[in-house]
Amino acid sequence: MIEAALNRAQRAGSLVGLLFVDLDHFKTVNDTLGHAAGDEVLRETARRMRGTARAGDTVGRLGGDEFVVLVEAPDSEADVIGLAERLVSAISAPVRTGGREVVVTASIGVAVVRDGDTDADLLLYEADAAAYRAKARGRGRAEIFDDALRREHLARVELEADIRTGLDLGQFVLYYQPIVEVVSRGTASYEALVQWKRPGHGLVGPEEFIATAELSNLICDLGRWVLGEATRQIAEWNTTRASDLTVAVKISARHLASAEILSDVTSALDAARLPADRLVLEVTETMLVDQPMALAHLRALQELGVEISIDDFGTGYTSIGQMQDLSVDSIKIDRSLVASSDPGADELVRLVIHAAHAFGLTVVGEGVELETQLTSLEQAQCDFAQGFLFAHPQPASGLAFGLESPSEPVAAPGFVKMIEAGGR
Repeated sequence: MIEAALNRAQRAGSLVGLLFVDLDHFKTVNDTLGHAAGDEVLRETARRMRGTARAGDTVGRLGGDEFVVLVEAPDSEADVIGLAERLVSAISAPVRTGGREVVVTASIGVAVVRDGDTDADLLLYEADAAAYRAKARGRGRAEIFDDALRREHLARVELEADIRTGLDLGQFVLYYQPIVEVVSRGTASYEALVQWKRPGHGLVGPEEFIATAELSNLICDLGRWVLGEATRQIAEWNTTRASDLTVAVKISARHLASAEILSDVTSALDAARLPADRLVLEVTETMLVDQPMALAHLRALQELGVEISIDDFGTGYTSIGQMQDLSVDSIKIDRSLVASSDPGADELVRLVIHAAHAFGLTVVGEGVELETQLTSLEQAQCDFAQGFLFAHPQPASGLAFGLESPSEPVAAPGFVKMIEAGGR
C-alpha cells in the first residue's frame, strides 16, 4: 500500500505523508475494564480517524493499539501536520463504553516525502520515530520527522554497526561490583556491569549504548556474551579461591521475552560448569508488567535453579502488597530510596524490607555511599548492600582477594582508575 503510493508520487512529483498513530496507555483500558471495552475503544478510534481523514486517505491498523494514515498528494507538509493535530483532538474525546467514559490520547508521528524518494520501510520507520518523540515529549501530541531526528537515526545506525563490530572483535569487558552481607561485611556476590572499549572513544559506560542495543536483537547478542563471560569468571573465582560467590547479571526485556533466553542461560552455565543457583538474573518491575512472555520465562529459569531479582525496586509499578505474587527470589531497593533524606524515607525502606522478608524474599540495598546509610539498612535488617562505600566497579584484573577471607575483595595494587558508570 505504502510502496504503491510512493510509486504514484514518483510519477506525479507529489508529496506523500504517513502518520503513525500510537494510543497512549491503552493497556490500562484492557487491564482495568477488560478486552471487550478495549475493542470498543479501538473501533471508535478507527471510526473517528476515518471521519477526520480526507477523502482518499487510507486508514489502517498495524496491530494492537497502533494505526497508520496514508496521505497521498497533500498540498504541503503543513497540511499533513494539520491532519495529525486534528486526529489528536478527535481521538482524545471521551469514549463511552460499559456504562462509563474513557479518555485515550494519541501520540502521532508524521513523515513526509516528495517525489516518492524513499521506500516504504524507511517512511514507516521515520513516522514511528516521530511518534516515539511525541511520547517522550508528553504524549497526546504530534511530532514530525525532521533533520534532528534524521541525524539521530544516522547516529543510531552507526552506533549499531559499531556495537556489532565490538562484539565480533572482543571490545566489551565486564566490571564487577561487590554485593556485601550487611552483618558480616563479607562479599557474597558480584554484579557484572558491561563496559565498552570503543575505539576513538575510550572506555564507554552502558548508558551510552544499551538503549540503542535494546532497539533490536543486538541486546540479545550482547546479553548472551555477558552471561557467558560473567558465569565463566565467577566459576573461575569459586574454583581458585574455594569460595561460593554468586554473580548478578542484568537482563533486558527483549532478551527475557525471546525464545532463546533459556538456552542462552543453560549454555552459559554448562560452559562455565557453574551451578544454576550461583547465577542471579536482575529484571525491572516494568518487565513484569509489560512483557507477558517474560513471566513464563522467569518461572522456567527459576525451575532451573537460577535466582531472579527485581532491580531498582521502588521506581516502578509494583506495590509492597504484590510481592507475594511475583516470580522472584529477591529485590534490590533503588538507591533513590536508600539515599533519600526525605521525612519517612527510612521508615519506608524498613517497611519494604520487612514485607519482603514476610514473603520469603532477600533484600539488597543499592547505592550505599555513606556509613550512616549502611547503619540504617542494618537496623532495618537488610540482608545485603551494594555501593561505592564498599567498592567501585572494577575489571576482574583489578580485584584481588585477601588470603584469610577468600570472599572479601581488595583493590589490586597499582589499580587506580575506578569507573562509576553502571554501578553504585
